[in-house]
Amino acid sequence: MKSMKLTAVVLLTGLLFGCNTELRDKTGTETEKESKSPLLGGYWELGNGQSALRSTKSGNLPNVYVFEGTSQKYYNDDENFGSYTIYPSSMTEDIDGKKLSFKYHSNDSDPSDTTDVTGIYSVSSGNLVISGTNLGELAGVDHSDDTLISAAILTANKEAGDNNVVHILDTNNLGTNEDTGELRIKLVDSTTVSEITSGKLTVDVIYQEDADTTQEADGTSDNAYISLYASGTSTSYLHGEVALEKGSIKYRDASKTLTETGGTFKLGETLNVEITWEPNSFSFSVNGVEYVTGGAVTDGTAVTTIALRLGSNGDTTNYELMADNLVVYSNDSGNETIVLEESFDSYAAGLDLSTVYNSSTNEATILTEAGGAEEPTDPTDPSIPQDVADDFESYTVGSLISEANSDWITANIKDNSDGLGTTTAEVTDRQAAAGTQSLYLADNHTGSKPFAMRAFSAPASSGSVSLNAYFPSTNSKSTYINIGNGKNNANRYFELNQSGTNLKYESGDSDITLVSNLALDTWHTLTLTWTDAGLVTVAINGDIVAKDIEQSTTGLDSTIVPSQLTLVTGDNSGNSNIAYFDNLDSELF
Repeated sequence: MKSMKLTAVVLLTGLLFGCNTELRDKTGTETEKESKSPLLGGYWELGNGQSALRSTKSGNLPNVYVFEGTSQKYYNDDENFGSYTIYPSSMTEDIDGKKLSFKYHSNDSDPSDTTDVTGIYSVSSGNLVISGTNLGELAGVDHSDDTLISAAILTANKEAGDNNVVHILDTNNLGTNEDTGELRIKLVDSTTVSEITSGKLTVDVIYQEDADTTQEADGTSDNAYISLYASGTSTSYLHGEVALEKGSIKYRDASKTLTETGGTFKLGETLNVEITWEPNSFSFSVNGVEYVTGGAVTDGTAVTTIALRLGSNGDTTNYELMADNLVVYSNDSGNETIVLEESFDSYAAGLDLSTVYNSSTNEATILTEAGGAEEPTDPTDPSIPQDVADDFESYTVGSLISEANSDWITANIKDNSDGLGTTTAEVTDRQAAAGTQSLYLADNHTGSKPFAMRAFSAPASSGSVSLNAYFPSTNSKSTYINIGNGKNNANRYFELNQSGTNLKYESGDSDITLVSNLALDTWHTLTLTWTDAGLVTVAINGDIVAKDIEQSTTGLDSTIVPSQLTLVTGDNSGNSNIAYFDNLDSELF
Protein backbone atom coordinates (compact mmCIF):
# COMPACT_ATOMS: atom_id res chain seq x y z
CA MET A 1 0.00 0.00 0.00
CA LYS A 2 1.00 3.58 -0.45
CA SER A 3 1.44 5.97 2.43
CA MET A 4 -1.58 8.12 3.26
CA LYS A 5 -4.92 6.45 3.13
CA LEU A 6 -4.22 3.51 0.81
CA THR A 7 -0.86 2.25 1.76
CA ALA A 8 -0.34 -0.62 4.08
CA VAL A 9 -2.29 -2.23 6.78
CA VAL A 10 -1.78 -2.45 10.55
CA LEU A 11 -3.52 -4.65 13.05
CA LEU A 12 -4.45 -3.16 16.40
CA THR A 13 -6.48 -3.69 19.53
CA GLY A 14 -6.56 -2.30 23.06
CA LEU A 15 -8.12 0.49 25.09
CA LEU A 16 -7.02 3.46 27.11
CA PHE A 17 -6.70 3.07 30.84
CA GLY A 18 -10.02 3.85 32.43
CA CYS A 19 -12.03 3.42 29.20
CA ASN A 20 -14.78 0.89 28.69
CA THR A 21 -12.99 -2.22 27.40
CA GLU A 22 -16.01 -4.47 26.93
CA LEU A 23 -17.19 -5.42 23.47
CA ARG A 24 -20.83 -4.71 22.81
CA ASP A 25 -23.19 -7.30 21.40
CA LYS A 26 -25.89 -5.98 19.08
CA THR A 27 -29.38 -6.17 20.48
CA GLY A 28 -31.40 -5.14 17.44
CA THR A 29 -32.40 -1.81 19.04
CA GLU A 30 -29.55 0.33 17.70
CA THR A 31 -30.29 3.78 16.37
CA GLU A 32 -30.08 3.97 12.60
CA LYS A 33 -26.57 4.58 11.35
CA GLU A 34 -25.36 7.14 8.88
CA SER A 35 -26.77 6.57 5.39
CA LYS A 36 -24.96 3.95 3.34
CA SER A 37 -25.23 3.47 -0.40
CA PRO A 38 -27.22 0.42 -1.50
CA LEU A 39 -24.90 0.24 -4.51
CA LEU A 40 -21.93 -0.78 -2.37
CA GLY A 41 -20.83 -4.39 -2.66
CA GLY A 42 -22.65 -4.96 -5.96
CA TYR A 43 -21.39 -6.08 -9.37
CA TRP A 44 -23.94 -4.22 -11.48
CA GLU A 45 -24.69 -5.17 -15.07
CA LEU A 46 -26.52 -2.28 -16.74
CA GLY A 47 -28.45 -1.85 -19.95
CA ASN A 48 -31.36 0.01 -21.58
CA GLY A 49 -33.98 -2.26 -20.04
CA GLN A 50 -33.62 -5.84 -18.81
CA SER A 51 -33.58 -7.17 -22.39
CA ALA A 52 -30.32 -5.33 -23.00
CA LEU A 53 -28.43 -7.18 -20.28
CA ARG A 54 -25.68 -9.41 -21.60
CA SER A 55 -25.42 -12.08 -18.89
CA THR A 56 -27.17 -14.65 -21.07
CA LYS A 57 -24.51 -14.51 -23.79
CA SER A 58 -22.69 -17.79 -24.25
CA GLY A 59 -18.93 -17.99 -23.68
CA ASN A 60 -18.39 -14.70 -21.91
CA LEU A 61 -19.05 -12.82 -18.71
CA PRO A 62 -21.34 -9.83 -18.33
CA ASN A 63 -19.70 -6.40 -18.24
CA VAL A 64 -20.28 -4.97 -14.78
CA TYR A 65 -19.90 -1.76 -12.78
CA VAL A 66 -18.62 -1.39 -9.23
CA PHE A 67 -19.56 1.87 -7.48
CA GLU A 68 -17.73 3.07 -4.36
CA GLY A 69 -17.76 6.57 -2.94
CA THR A 70 -16.48 8.90 -5.66
CA SER A 71 -15.05 6.22 -7.95
CA GLN A 72 -16.43 3.62 -10.31
CA LYS A 73 -14.85 0.70 -12.13
CA TYR A 74 -16.17 -0.83 -15.33
CA TYR A 75 -15.13 -4.45 -15.87
CA ASN A 76 -15.18 -5.22 -19.59
CA ASP A 77 -15.12 -8.85 -20.73
CA ASP A 78 -15.46 -8.33 -24.49
CA GLU A 79 -11.76 -7.73 -25.16
CA ASN A 80 -10.89 -11.21 -23.89
CA PHE A 81 -13.87 -13.44 -23.12
CA GLY A 82 -13.66 -14.95 -19.68
CA SER A 83 -11.43 -12.22 -18.20
CA TYR A 84 -11.93 -8.56 -17.34
CA THR A 85 -10.17 -5.33 -18.31
CA ILE A 86 -10.78 -2.51 -15.83
CA TYR A 87 -11.86 0.99 -16.90
CA PRO A 88 -11.90 3.31 -13.85
CA SER A 89 -13.68 6.67 -13.71
CA SER A 90 -14.98 9.18 -11.18
CA MET A 91 -18.61 9.39 -10.09
CA THR A 92 -20.83 11.29 -7.66
CA GLU A 93 -23.68 10.00 -5.55
CA ASP A 94 -26.29 11.66 -3.36
CA ILE A 95 -27.20 8.74 -1.11
CA ASP A 96 -30.14 10.44 0.61
CA GLY A 97 -31.52 11.82 -2.67
CA LYS A 98 -30.79 8.55 -4.56
CA LYS A 99 -29.10 10.53 -7.33
CA LEU A 100 -26.22 9.04 -9.31
CA SER A 101 -23.91 10.65 -11.89
CA PHE A 102 -21.47 8.31 -13.61
CA LYS A 103 -19.88 7.32 -16.91
CA TYR A 104 -21.95 4.80 -18.87
CA HIS A 105 -20.17 2.44 -21.28
CA SER A 106 -22.57 1.69 -24.13
CA ASN A 107 -20.02 0.84 -26.83
CA ASP A 108 -18.59 -2.63 -26.13
CA SER A 109 -16.28 -2.41 -29.15
CA ASP A 110 -14.68 0.70 -27.63
CA PRO A 111 -15.00 0.60 -23.81
CA SER A 112 -13.21 3.95 -23.50
CA ASP A 113 -16.20 5.58 -25.28
CA THR A 114 -18.46 6.76 -22.44
CA THR A 115 -21.55 8.90 -21.93
CA ASP A 116 -22.04 11.04 -18.83
CA VAL A 117 -25.30 9.95 -17.22
CA THR A 118 -27.27 11.39 -14.29
CA GLY A 119 -30.44 9.87 -12.90
CA ILE A 120 -32.46 8.85 -9.86
CA TYR A 121 -31.88 5.26 -8.82
CA SER A 122 -33.67 2.62 -6.78
CA VAL A 123 -32.43 -0.77 -5.58
CA SER A 124 -34.67 -3.70 -4.66
CA SER A 125 -33.80 -7.39 -4.28
CA GLY A 126 -30.62 -7.15 -6.33
CA ASN A 127 -32.23 -5.11 -9.11
CA LEU A 128 -31.19 -1.55 -9.99
CA VAL A 129 -33.25 1.00 -11.93
CA ILE A 130 -31.87 4.41 -12.93
CA SER A 131 -34.58 6.69 -14.30
CA GLY A 132 -34.69 10.15 -15.84
CA THR A 133 -31.35 9.89 -17.67
CA ASN A 134 -30.55 11.30 -21.10
CA LEU A 135 -30.43 7.68 -22.30
CA GLY A 136 -33.82 6.83 -20.88
CA GLU A 137 -34.29 4.26 -18.14
CA LEU A 138 -31.33 2.02 -17.33
CA ALA A 139 -31.90 -1.30 -15.59
CA GLY A 140 -29.40 -3.54 -13.91
CA VAL A 141 -28.87 -6.69 -11.88
CA ASP A 142 -26.32 -7.52 -9.18
CA HIS A 143 -23.98 -10.44 -9.93
CA SER A 144 -22.04 -10.38 -6.65
CA ASP A 145 -23.30 -13.89 -5.83
CA ASP A 146 -21.89 -15.31 -9.08
CA THR A 147 -18.62 -17.03 -8.17
CA LEU A 148 -17.34 -17.02 -11.77
CA ILE A 149 -17.73 -13.26 -11.97
CA SER A 150 -16.26 -12.71 -8.50
CA ALA A 151 -13.23 -14.83 -9.40
CA ALA A 152 -12.67 -12.96 -12.68
CA ILE A 153 -12.94 -9.60 -10.88
CA LEU A 154 -10.48 -10.76 -8.24
CA THR A 155 -8.01 -11.77 -10.97
CA ALA A 156 -8.42 -8.44 -12.79
CA ASN A 157 -7.87 -6.49 -9.57
CA LYS A 158 -4.68 -8.41 -8.80
CA GLU A 159 -3.34 -7.86 -12.31
CA ALA A 160 -4.08 -4.14 -11.95
CA GLY A 161 -2.24 -4.07 -8.63
CA ASP A 162 -5.42 -3.43 -6.64
CA ASN A 163 -5.65 -4.72 -3.10
CA ASN A 164 -8.59 -4.95 -0.72
CA VAL A 165 -8.27 -4.17 2.98
CA VAL A 166 -10.72 -3.99 5.84
CA HIS A 167 -11.31 -0.35 6.77
CA ILE A 168 -12.46 0.32 10.34
CA LEU A 169 -13.88 3.62 11.61
CA ASP A 170 -15.56 4.68 14.86
CA THR A 171 -17.92 7.53 13.98
CA ASN A 172 -21.23 6.38 15.51
CA ASN A 173 -22.38 7.99 18.73
CA LEU A 174 -26.15 7.70 18.35
CA GLY A 175 -28.29 6.52 21.24
CA THR A 176 -27.87 2.78 21.80
CA ASN A 177 -25.52 2.55 18.80
CA GLU A 178 -22.59 3.96 20.79
CA ASP A 179 -20.40 1.14 19.49
CA THR A 180 -16.70 0.58 18.89
CA GLY A 181 -15.43 0.26 15.32
CA GLU A 182 -14.70 -3.45 15.09
CA LEU A 183 -14.11 -6.55 13.01
CA ARG A 184 -15.18 -9.37 15.31
CA ILE A 185 -14.29 -12.96 14.46
CA LYS A 186 -15.86 -15.76 16.50
CA LEU A 187 -13.86 -18.88 15.73
CA VAL A 188 -16.85 -21.19 15.97
CA ASP A 189 -18.64 -19.27 13.20
CA SER A 190 -15.74 -18.52 10.85
CA THR A 191 -13.20 -21.34 11.19
CA THR A 192 -12.99 -25.10 11.47
CA VAL A 193 -12.41 -24.86 15.24
CA SER A 194 -14.38 -23.32 18.08
CA GLU A 195 -11.38 -22.42 20.25
CA ILE A 196 -7.57 -22.33 20.17
CA THR A 197 -5.54 -23.11 23.28
CA SER A 198 -2.17 -22.55 21.64
CA GLY A 199 -1.98 -20.46 18.48
CA LYS A 200 -0.69 -17.55 16.45
CA LEU A 201 -2.11 -14.55 14.60
CA THR A 202 -0.38 -12.46 11.94
CA VAL A 203 -1.77 -9.34 10.32
CA ASP A 204 -0.65 -6.21 8.48
CA VAL A 205 -2.17 -2.99 9.74
CA ILE A 206 -2.12 0.78 9.28
CA TYR A 207 -3.30 3.24 11.92
CA GLN A 208 -3.56 6.92 11.07
CA GLU A 209 -5.77 9.97 11.03
CA ASP A 210 -8.69 9.74 8.63
CA ALA A 211 -8.87 12.74 6.34
CA ASP A 212 -12.48 11.95 5.37
CA THR A 213 -13.89 11.88 8.90
CA THR A 214 -15.23 15.36 9.55
CA GLN A 215 -16.95 15.04 12.93
CA GLU A 216 -15.11 16.36 15.96
CA ALA A 217 -13.84 13.80 18.43
CA ASP A 218 -12.64 14.41 21.98
CA GLY A 219 -9.37 12.55 21.42
CA THR A 220 -9.70 10.30 24.48
CA SER A 221 -10.57 7.11 22.60
CA ASP A 222 -8.44 7.11 19.47
CA ASN A 223 -6.61 3.83 20.08
CA ALA A 224 -6.64 0.80 17.82
CA TYR A 225 -6.44 -2.73 19.20
CA ILE A 226 -5.91 -6.37 18.40
CA SER A 227 -7.66 -8.31 21.13
CA LEU A 228 -7.81 -12.00 22.02
CA TYR A 229 -10.79 -13.05 24.14
CA ALA A 230 -11.29 -16.35 25.95
CA SER A 231 -14.59 -17.30 27.61
CA GLY A 232 -16.17 -13.85 27.27
CA THR A 233 -15.79 -10.52 25.50
CA SER A 234 -14.79 -8.09 28.24
CA THR A 235 -11.51 -7.16 29.91
CA SER A 236 -12.07 -9.89 32.49
CA TYR A 237 -11.70 -12.48 29.72
CA LEU A 238 -8.75 -11.02 27.83
CA HIS A 239 -6.09 -13.44 26.63
CA GLY A 240 -3.84 -10.58 25.57
CA GLU A 241 -4.20 -7.31 23.69
CA VAL A 242 -1.96 -5.13 21.50
CA ALA A 243 -2.72 -1.42 21.34
CA LEU A 244 -1.63 1.35 19.01
CA GLU A 245 -1.88 4.84 20.44
CA LYS A 246 -0.81 7.78 18.24
CA GLY A 247 2.67 6.44 17.57
CA SER A 248 3.17 4.33 20.71
CA ILE A 249 2.99 0.54 20.92
CA LYS A 250 1.29 -0.68 24.10
CA TYR A 251 -0.34 -3.83 25.43
CA ARG A 252 -2.80 -5.05 28.05
CA ASP A 253 -2.15 -8.15 30.14
CA ALA A 254 -3.50 -9.51 33.42
CA SER A 255 -3.07 -6.09 35.01
CA LYS A 256 -6.02 -4.93 32.83
CA THR A 257 -4.28 -1.60 32.20
CA LEU A 258 -2.43 -0.40 29.12
CA THR A 259 1.33 -0.78 29.52
CA GLU A 260 4.05 1.02 27.56
CA THR A 261 6.54 -1.09 25.59
CA GLY A 262 8.79 1.80 24.64
CA GLY A 263 8.16 0.94 21.01
CA THR A 264 7.11 3.64 18.54
CA PHE A 265 5.84 3.83 14.96
CA LYS A 266 4.89 6.46 12.43
CA LEU A 267 1.24 7.15 11.71
CA GLY A 268 0.43 5.63 8.33
CA GLU A 269 3.32 3.16 8.55
CA THR A 270 2.63 -0.46 7.66
CA LEU A 271 2.95 -2.63 10.75
CA ASN A 272 3.42 -6.40 10.58
CA VAL A 273 1.95 -7.68 13.84
CA GLU A 274 2.42 -11.22 15.14
CA ILE A 275 0.77 -12.51 18.33
CA THR A 276 1.34 -15.97 19.79
CA TRP A 277 -0.37 -17.46 22.80
CA GLU A 278 -0.24 -20.42 25.15
CA PRO A 279 -2.76 -21.43 27.86
CA ASN A 280 -1.49 -18.87 30.37
CA SER A 281 0.55 -16.37 28.35
CA PHE A 282 0.82 -14.33 25.18
CA SER A 283 3.67 -12.72 23.23
CA PHE A 284 3.78 -10.27 20.36
CA SER A 285 6.10 -8.55 17.92
CA VAL A 286 5.72 -5.62 15.52
CA ASN A 287 7.82 -5.48 12.34
CA GLY A 288 9.96 -8.29 13.69
CA VAL A 289 10.72 -6.63 17.04
CA GLU A 290 9.57 -8.69 20.06
CA TYR A 291 7.91 -6.44 22.65
CA VAL A 292 6.30 -8.90 25.06
CA THR A 293 7.32 -12.50 25.75
CA GLY A 294 5.23 -14.68 28.05
CA GLY A 295 2.90 -11.93 29.19
CA ALA A 296 0.36 -12.95 31.85
CA VAL A 297 -3.29 -13.22 30.80
CA THR A 298 -6.52 -12.46 32.62
CA ASP A 299 -8.38 -15.53 31.34
CA GLY A 300 -6.21 -18.61 30.83
CA THR A 301 -8.82 -20.63 28.97
CA ALA A 302 -8.76 -21.11 25.19
CA VAL A 303 -9.19 -18.17 22.81
CA THR A 304 -12.64 -18.11 21.19
CA THR A 305 -12.90 -14.58 19.74
CA ILE A 306 -10.52 -12.24 17.92
CA ALA A 307 -11.30 -8.55 17.49
CA LEU A 308 -9.68 -5.76 15.49
CA ARG A 309 -11.01 -2.59 17.09
CA LEU A 310 -10.86 1.17 16.98
CA GLY A 311 -12.06 3.71 19.54
CA SER A 312 -14.50 2.84 22.31
CA ASN A 313 -18.19 2.66 23.13
CA GLY A 314 -19.79 6.07 23.56
CA ASP A 315 -17.04 8.06 21.83
CA THR A 316 -15.97 8.76 18.27
CA THR A 317 -12.56 9.17 16.66
CA ASN A 318 -11.03 10.82 13.61
CA TYR A 319 -8.56 7.96 13.27
CA GLU A 320 -8.87 4.90 11.03
CA LEU A 321 -7.54 1.36 11.10
CA MET A 322 -6.85 -0.74 8.02
CA ALA A 323 -5.93 -4.42 8.10
CA ASP A 324 -4.88 -7.00 5.54
CA ASN A 325 -3.37 -10.47 5.25
CA LEU A 326 -4.94 -11.79 8.44
CA VAL A 327 -3.92 -15.37 9.25
CA VAL A 328 -4.91 -17.38 12.33
CA TYR A 329 -3.04 -20.58 13.26
CA SER A 330 -3.76 -23.35 15.75
CA ASN A 331 -1.11 -25.56 17.35
CA ASP A 332 -3.63 -27.65 19.25
CA SER A 333 -3.17 -30.69 16.99
CA GLY A 334 0.58 -30.70 17.57
CA ASN A 335 1.30 -29.08 14.21
CA GLU A 336 0.87 -25.43 13.27
CA THR A 337 -2.27 -25.35 11.12
CA ILE A 338 -3.94 -22.41 9.39
CA VAL A 339 -7.59 -22.18 10.41
CA LEU A 340 -8.36 -18.77 8.89
CA GLU A 341 -6.61 -16.92 6.05
CA GLU A 342 -8.20 -13.66 4.94
CA SER A 343 -6.84 -11.30 2.27
CA PHE A 344 -10.25 -9.56 1.83
CA ASP A 345 -9.66 -9.56 -1.95
CA SER A 346 -12.65 -11.77 -2.76
CA TYR A 347 -15.17 -9.14 -1.59
CA ALA A 348 -16.67 -6.21 -3.46
CA ALA A 349 -15.62 -2.71 -2.49
CA GLY A 350 -17.83 -1.21 0.21
CA LEU A 351 -19.08 -4.55 1.55
CA ASP A 352 -20.17 -4.38 5.21
CA LEU A 353 -18.23 -7.21 6.90
CA SER A 354 -20.97 -7.71 9.49
CA THR A 355 -22.61 -9.70 6.68
CA VAL A 356 -19.59 -12.02 6.53
CA TYR A 357 -18.25 -12.18 10.08
CA ASN A 358 -19.94 -11.88 13.47
CA SER A 359 -22.97 -9.57 13.39
CA SER A 360 -21.45 -7.41 16.15
CA THR A 361 -18.87 -6.26 13.60
CA ASN A 362 -19.34 -2.50 13.30
CA GLU A 363 -18.12 0.11 10.78
CA ALA A 364 -15.78 -2.41 9.17
CA THR A 365 -16.04 -2.35 5.38
CA ILE A 366 -14.01 -3.37 2.36
CA LEU A 367 -11.80 -0.65 0.92
CA THR A 368 -9.89 -1.08 -2.34
CA GLU A 369 -6.34 0.19 -2.53
CA ALA A 370 -5.99 1.19 -6.14
CA GLY A 371 -2.93 -0.07 -7.98
CA GLY A 372 -3.61 0.67 -11.63
CA ALA A 373 -7.28 1.34 -11.10
CA GLU A 374 -7.27 5.05 -10.37
CA GLU A 375 -8.60 7.08 -13.26
CA PRO A 376 -5.74 6.96 -15.80
CA THR A 377 -4.15 9.86 -17.60
CA ASP A 378 -4.91 8.02 -20.84
CA PRO A 379 -8.38 6.46 -20.59
CA THR A 380 -7.47 3.93 -23.27
CA ASP A 381 -4.71 2.52 -21.05
CA PRO A 382 -6.08 2.06 -17.53
CA SER A 383 -3.07 -0.02 -16.47
CA ILE A 384 -0.73 2.97 -16.18
CA PRO A 385 0.30 3.08 -12.48
CA GLN A 386 0.17 6.25 -10.46
CA ASP A 387 2.86 7.99 -8.41
CA VAL A 388 5.80 5.65 -9.12
CA ALA A 389 9.35 6.85 -8.52
CA ASP A 390 10.36 6.22 -12.15
CA ASP A 391 8.29 4.99 -15.09
CA PHE A 392 10.93 5.93 -17.72
CA GLU A 393 8.28 7.67 -19.84
CA SER A 394 9.87 11.15 -19.90
CA TYR A 395 13.28 10.14 -21.29
CA THR A 396 14.62 9.98 -24.84
CA VAL A 397 14.57 6.45 -26.24
CA GLY A 398 18.11 5.11 -26.66
CA SER A 399 19.67 7.35 -24.00
CA LEU A 400 21.82 5.83 -21.29
CA ILE A 401 19.74 5.95 -18.11
CA SER A 402 22.52 7.69 -16.13
CA GLU A 403 22.57 10.45 -18.77
CA ALA A 404 18.79 10.70 -18.94
CA ASN A 405 18.48 11.00 -15.14
CA SER A 406 21.38 11.75 -12.81
CA ASP A 407 19.63 9.84 -10.00
CA TRP A 408 20.78 6.69 -11.83
CA ILE A 409 24.37 5.45 -11.96
CA THR A 410 25.62 2.97 -14.57
CA ALA A 411 28.76 0.84 -14.60
CA ASN A 412 30.55 -1.46 -17.04
CA ILE A 413 28.97 0.16 -20.09
CA LYS A 414 30.95 -1.08 -23.13
CA ASP A 415 30.90 0.25 -26.70
CA ASN A 416 32.91 -2.60 -28.33
CA SER A 417 36.08 -0.51 -28.40
CA ASP A 418 37.85 -3.57 -26.95
CA GLY A 419 36.39 -5.82 -29.62
CA LEU A 420 34.60 -7.98 -27.07
CA GLY A 421 31.08 -6.64 -27.59
CA THR A 422 28.74 -4.14 -25.97
CA THR A 423 26.72 -3.61 -22.80
CA THR A 424 24.06 -1.02 -22.08
CA ALA A 425 21.51 0.23 -19.56
CA GLU A 426 19.28 2.47 -21.64
CA VAL A 427 15.74 3.69 -22.18
CA THR A 428 13.79 1.59 -24.68
CA ASP A 429 10.36 1.40 -26.27
CA ARG A 430 10.67 -2.30 -27.14
CA GLN A 431 8.87 -3.36 -23.96
CA ALA A 432 6.83 -1.59 -21.27
CA ALA A 433 4.76 -2.77 -18.33
CA ALA A 434 2.64 0.36 -18.76
CA GLY A 435 2.98 3.33 -21.03
CA THR A 436 5.48 2.87 -23.87
CA GLN A 437 9.00 2.88 -22.33
CA SER A 438 11.13 0.97 -19.85
CA LEU A 439 14.74 0.44 -18.74
CA TYR A 440 16.68 -2.03 -20.93
CA LEU A 441 19.81 -3.84 -19.71
CA ALA A 442 21.79 -5.88 -22.25
CA ASP A 443 24.96 -7.96 -21.85
CA ASN A 444 26.46 -8.58 -25.29
CA HIS A 445 30.07 -8.56 -24.07
CA THR A 446 32.24 -11.61 -23.41
CA GLY A 447 34.07 -10.08 -20.45
CA SER A 448 31.66 -7.74 -18.65
CA LYS A 449 28.07 -7.17 -17.55
CA PRO A 450 26.03 -3.94 -17.18
CA PHE A 451 24.92 -2.35 -13.90
CA ALA A 452 22.14 0.20 -13.28
CA MET A 453 21.96 1.61 -9.73
CA ARG A 454 19.73 4.11 -7.99
CA ALA A 455 20.55 5.43 -4.49
CA PHE A 456 18.02 5.89 -1.70
CA SER A 457 17.63 9.39 -0.30
CA ALA A 458 19.26 8.01 2.87
CA PRO A 459 20.46 4.58 4.08
CA ALA A 460 17.50 2.51 5.26
CA SER A 461 17.71 -0.24 7.87
CA SER A 462 14.10 -1.03 6.96
CA GLY A 463 12.08 -0.32 3.85
CA SER A 464 10.44 -1.66 0.71
CA VAL A 465 11.16 -1.45 -3.03
CA SER A 466 9.02 -2.72 -5.89
CA LEU A 467 9.46 -2.76 -9.65
CA ASN A 468 8.23 -4.51 -12.77
CA ALA A 469 10.64 -6.94 -14.42
CA TYR A 470 10.56 -8.78 -17.77
CA PHE A 471 12.80 -11.83 -18.31
CA PRO A 472 13.08 -13.14 -21.90
CA SER A 473 13.08 -16.91 -22.52
CA THR A 474 16.08 -16.51 -24.87
CA ASN A 475 18.42 -15.70 -21.96
CA SER A 476 21.04 -18.24 -20.95
CA LYS A 477 22.40 -16.34 -17.94
CA SER A 478 20.93 -14.80 -14.76
CA THR A 479 19.46 -11.39 -13.97
CA TYR A 480 20.02 -9.94 -10.48
CA ILE A 481 18.12 -7.47 -8.29
CA ASN A 482 19.75 -6.50 -5.03
CA ILE A 483 19.77 -3.96 -2.23
CA GLY A 484 23.04 -2.97 -0.64
CA ASN A 485 25.58 -0.16 -0.50
CA GLY A 486 27.60 -0.62 -3.70
CA LYS A 487 28.03 -2.59 -6.93
CA ASN A 488 30.45 -5.28 -5.78
CA ASN A 489 29.51 -8.67 -4.38
CA ALA A 490 30.75 -7.60 -0.94
CA ASN A 491 28.26 -4.71 -0.99
CA ARG A 492 25.12 -6.86 -1.22
CA TYR A 493 22.66 -7.03 1.67
CA PHE A 494 20.04 -9.17 -0.12
CA GLU A 495 19.88 -10.34 -3.73
CA LEU A 496 17.30 -11.98 -5.98
CA ASN A 497 18.56 -14.14 -8.84
CA GLN A 498 16.34 -14.96 -11.83
CA SER A 499 17.67 -17.86 -13.88
CA GLY A 500 15.33 -19.43 -16.41
CA THR A 501 12.05 -20.25 -14.70
CA ASN A 502 13.66 -20.12 -11.26
CA LEU A 503 13.57 -17.12 -8.93
CA LYS A 504 16.10 -17.58 -6.13
CA TYR A 505 17.87 -15.61 -3.46
CA GLU A 506 21.57 -15.64 -2.57
CA SER A 507 22.33 -18.02 0.28
CA GLY A 508 25.99 -18.97 0.39
CA ASP A 509 26.98 -21.97 -1.72
CA SER A 510 23.37 -23.01 -2.36
CA ASP A 511 20.87 -20.40 -3.48
CA ILE A 512 17.31 -20.89 -2.17
CA THR A 513 14.63 -21.27 -4.86
CA LEU A 514 11.47 -19.26 -4.18
CA VAL A 515 9.64 -19.94 -7.48
CA SER A 516 10.44 -22.80 -9.86
CA ASN A 517 7.80 -22.13 -12.53
CA LEU A 518 8.30 -18.43 -13.19
CA ALA A 519 6.62 -17.38 -16.43
CA LEU A 520 9.01 -15.88 -18.98
CA ASP A 521 8.39 -13.30 -21.72
CA THR A 522 5.93 -11.47 -19.51
CA TRP A 523 5.96 -8.74 -16.86
CA HIS A 524 6.13 -9.48 -13.13
CA THR A 525 5.92 -7.16 -10.14
CA LEU A 526 8.67 -7.91 -7.61
CA THR A 527 8.71 -6.43 -4.11
CA LEU A 528 11.49 -6.58 -1.52
CA THR A 529 10.70 -5.58 2.06
CA TRP A 530 13.20 -5.62 4.93
CA THR A 531 13.05 -4.81 8.64
CA ASP A 532 15.38 -3.46 11.31
CA ALA A 533 15.51 -7.00 12.70
CA GLY A 534 17.13 -8.30 9.51
CA LEU A 535 14.05 -10.04 8.12
CA VAL A 536 13.35 -9.92 4.38
CA THR A 537 10.04 -10.63 2.64
CA VAL A 538 9.71 -11.25 -1.10
CA ALA A 539 6.49 -10.88 -3.07
CA ILE A 540 5.77 -11.50 -6.74
CA ASN A 541 2.64 -10.13 -8.38
CA GLY A 542 1.20 -9.34 -4.95
CA ASP A 543 1.69 -12.86 -3.55
CA ILE A 544 4.27 -13.36 -0.79
CA VAL A 545 6.64 -16.18 -1.81
CA ALA A 546 8.97 -15.87 1.19
CA LYS A 547 8.26 -14.16 4.50
CA ASP A 548 10.80 -13.11 7.12
CA ILE A 549 13.93 -14.59 5.54
CA GLU A 550 16.72 -14.14 8.07
CA GLN A 551 19.31 -12.06 6.25
CA SER A 552 22.00 -13.51 8.49
CA THR A 553 21.47 -16.92 6.82
CA THR A 554 22.29 -15.63 3.32
CA GLY A 555 26.03 -15.35 3.83
CA LEU A 556 25.90 -11.69 2.78
CA ASP A 557 27.10 -8.87 5.04
CA SER A 558 24.50 -8.29 7.77
CA THR A 559 26.22 -5.09 8.91
CA ILE A 560 25.34 -3.33 5.66
CA VAL A 561 22.60 -0.70 5.85
CA PRO A 562 20.97 -0.74 2.37
CA SER A 563 21.44 2.55 0.53
CA GLN A 564 20.71 1.65 -3.10
CA LEU A 565 18.96 -0.66 -5.55
CA THR A 566 21.19 -2.44 -8.06
CA LEU A 567 20.07 -4.12 -11.31
CA VAL A 568 22.39 -6.46 -13.25
CA THR A 569 22.01 -8.91 -16.13
CA GLY A 570 24.42 -11.46 -17.60
CA ASP A 571 27.92 -12.34 -16.43
CA ASN A 572 31.58 -11.83 -17.33
CA SER A 573 31.72 -14.69 -19.84
CA GLY A 574 28.44 -14.88 -21.74
CA ASN A 575 27.31 -12.32 -24.27
CA SER A 576 23.58 -12.67 -24.90
CA ASN A 577 21.47 -11.68 -21.89
CA ILE A 578 18.85 -8.92 -21.63
CA ALA A 579 16.24 -7.74 -19.12
CA TYR A 580 13.65 -4.98 -18.91
CA PHE A 581 12.54 -3.02 -15.82
CA ASP A 582 9.68 -0.56 -15.33
CA ASN A 583 7.69 1.36 -12.68
CA LEU A 584 10.31 1.53 -9.95
CA ASP A 585 8.53 2.48 -6.73
CA SER A 586 9.61 3.13 -3.16
CA GLU A 587 9.32 5.86 -0.56
CA LEU A 588 13.09 5.52 -0.12
CA PHE A 589 13.97 7.34 -3.37
